[in-house]
Amino acid sequence: MTEVLLIIKDFTVNNPDLVTWIVAGLIIFLGILFQSFWIKECICEWQLNHLLNNISSESLHNITIPDGIGDKIFAEHLILMPKKILLLGVKKYRGLIFAADKIDLWTQVIGNKSYKFENPLRQLESDALAINSKIKNTKIEEKVLFINGSEFPKGKPDNIVAISDLKEWRINFSNEDVSKAVRADWEELVKMSESNELAKNKGVLIDEEDSSGINLFSLMSVITTLAAWLVWRLM
Repeated sequence: MTEVLLIIKDFTVNNPDLVTWIVAGLIIFLGILFQSFWIKECICEWQLNHLLNNISSESLHNITIPDGIGDKIFAEHLILMPKKILLLGVKKYRGLIFAADKIDLWTQVIGNKSYKFENPLRQLESDALAINSKIKNTKIEEKVLFINGSEFPKGKPDNIVAISDLKEWRINFSNEDVSKAVRADWEELVKMSESNELAKNKGVLIDEEDSSGINLFSLMSVITTLAAWLVWRLM
């Protein structure tokens, strides 16, 4: 043990600049570990946006469509596909999800804690029906995309999809042409749609605990520690 300490001491004395940057690197690495959940979510968001922009030549995001009776239908993602128009809602839930089509309340389990949330398919089905009433030829297909690593240990309802499903759609439909009937309905929806940035997160469910976002305390701690270390070693 003493010999190891002597070797470390000699290395520190003989390589001061290298030691400075090794320790700085370790501090940065620890900072990344503290932000791992946020970084993972950012990567997932980037992957999702990339897929949504490439799954189809045309798509609409965070828009509202007048329902004809003074209210508006919110659509998080409307995607033009060769034979249909897809209404996609995104849910940011992690952990284990226990769900079924006909159950009103679903359950999210993280560790030894569980949370109840409303079946997201109900609202999406209602929105799809409302949008269907505005077009003539196409039946809107609704799907809910779960991201952030959620799992369905007891089975996944039919209208729940994962990012892997989007990748498969992109491969399967990349060479197909959009039918004239679907194109006509799509153009009608584009005319009616209105951008709604205020509703951007309306369709997104966030973890009740340990939700997304930068851990500001750990971030500031890492920055302060790194700055203090570099000032001490380099000044």
